[in-house]
Amino acid sequence: MTAKTTLDEILTELEDLEGQERLQYLMELGDEVRNFPVEWQTEANRVLGCMSQVWLVPQVAEQPVYSHEPTKLQFQGTSDAALVRGLVVFLLAAYDDHTPQEILDYPIEETLKRAGLTNLIGMQRSSGLRSMIGRIRGLAELAQQSPAAVLEPPHPLVEPAETSNAQPALSPTYRGDGVKSVVAKSQLVDRSQLLDTDVIRRDFPILQRKFANGLPLVYLDNGASTQRPTAVLAAMRHVEETCYSNVHRGGHTLAAETTQLYEQARTSAQTLLNARARQEIIFTSGTTAGINLVAQSYGSANLQAGDEILLTEMEHHSNIVPWQQIAARTGAVIRWIPLGSDFQLDLTAAEKLFTPRTKIVAVTAISNVLGTMNPLRAIIARAHAVGAVVLVDAAQAAPHEVLDVQTLDCDFLACSGHKMLGPTGIGVLYGKEQLLNAMPPFLGGGSMIDRVTLNGFTPAPLPHKFEAGTPPIVQAIGLGAAIEYLQKIGLHSIREHELQLTRYAHELLAPIPGLRILGPAPEEKGGLVTFELAGVHPDDLSRLLDVQGIAVRAGHHCAMPLHERLGVSHSCRASFYLYNTLEEVESLARELTAIQRRFAR
Repeated sequence: MTAKTTLDEILTELEDLEGQERLQYLMELGDEVRNFPVEWQTEANRVLGCMSQVWLVPQVAEQPVYSHEPTKLQFQGTSDAALVRGLVVFLLAAYDDHTPQEILDYPIEETLKRAGLTNLIGMQRSSGLRSMIGRIRGLAELAQQSPAAVLEPPHPLVEPAETSNAQPALSPTYRGDGVKSVVAKSQLVDRSQLLDTDVIRRDFPILQRKFANGLPLVYLDNGASTQRPTAVLAAMRHVEETCYSNVHRGGHTLAAETTQLYEQARTSAQTLLNARARQEIIFTSGTTAGINLVAQSYGSANLQAGDEILLTEMEHHSNIVPWQQIAARTGAVIRWIPLGSDFQLDLTAAEKLFTPRTKIVAVTAISNVLGTMNPLRAIIARAHAVGAVVLVDAAQAAPHEVLDVQTLDCDFLACSGHKMLGPTGIGVLYGKEQLLNAMPPFLGGGSMIDRVTLNGFTPAPLPHKFEAGTPPIVQAIGLGAAIEYLQKIGLHSIREHELQLTRYAHELLAPIPGLRILGPAPEEKGGLVTFELAGVHPDDLSRLLDVQGIAVRAGHHCAMPLHERLGVSHSCRASFYLYNTLEEVESLARELTAIQRRFAR
């Protein structure tokens, strides 16, 4: 085995490099821990709190000559992400061959600052780095209290034989040049369907941002959260600066003005979804809260042992966990509509799952991972035929396409403001009036009551029945402004714009060696492309793109069962919106090509 790189060598190297060169160095440094025994990769040895999988195992550096001498510790560790393996090497270089007390006293913050790691690796991975530090310090504390507890490794340590397949150092100065603009000759892109992004982008101050390295922001994480235009920011600032007060309670001028703006936002949401009545629009904190409201209120009142809840294998955790909770409480059973090899729901298999026992069907309109656009009208009609009610998770659909709840005939629909140019902390739950009227209140407190006595209470009429306490007033008004902005541009136009971007992304990304797109054809999905690149962990991939100013999402995207079904633990997702451009898609493809050439193994 080659000699380990010392901490001074690592720090000196990091100080001489910048940006992506520093990331590349850390990833190559991680080769030193690639022979971590597979049998040690157990749950007991896993470090919690990291985006990727990380394992750490303590061992004895040397036995003390005299019994009174403190034992020195070493650690072995690894990760399934190359960059994190490099961070493991960094930490081991700092902590190995020290006594437990020396480990606890070690000024790690000074070392991190000198290395510049916190800024380099980003906030999320910085949290994982500190989780690793916490694990090492915890083992050191345990060794102080009871040395025998950490002295025995899980298996005898054997120095692995030096291998001959070490990867050669790669040039840190290479930049991809294999992707050139093909818009002019592309047969997939219809430029006439694109929005005027030059005009639209002027409404989004954050999109004008440039990073310290001079690169512009390429924001492709819209599936997680979108940016806000000046119209939304101005509407919220107007309330805060001129008329803010609590709603529905005060008789003074400010209360009346704020209440009017708040209820105007409800009307905007009603119009967006084409709900029959304003009282069918409930303001929540987001899609998650809306689904939980239905699960806990409708589910608690209507489910019993043996009843069945029908979900799909592509659901977000927010449309899984609430139903698992209510099923455990009521004795109901969850059934799953399977995913086909074409990334579409297997409706033939699903047909057998619709039975008189089916009471609730909860389905996403668009998968946040695959982008698959599900056949809602067919699913809703089939559910109603067996007497079931249907909840639609529209978090990924409402911002991007026209939704008509009356045409769909869904019973409930939930969406979030922050995914449609609005602020966080606000969402909408639509429910059919007769169902909402029959449901018990989910939360109790102010605003949701008509009368309270010492013996009980009478709930307020809809929609206030389900809006207990002080609502997200400014956020709701911001959402109303966001809806007006979207309607001015037109949801049909936004859908067409995103389709062109998605087609172009498929055209440029598909030929990249080792890159696999997870999801159906562009015409069958929303405006996103989820992918994996052979030889590069998705977490590493997202960080490498981030250094070039490109923001994408990496992880399981709150869809662990779907990733397990696909046979992958993590993936990368680029998601588009009305302000994204063909040139930004080219930037993504260009950098992915460069990364594939530089790092794929």
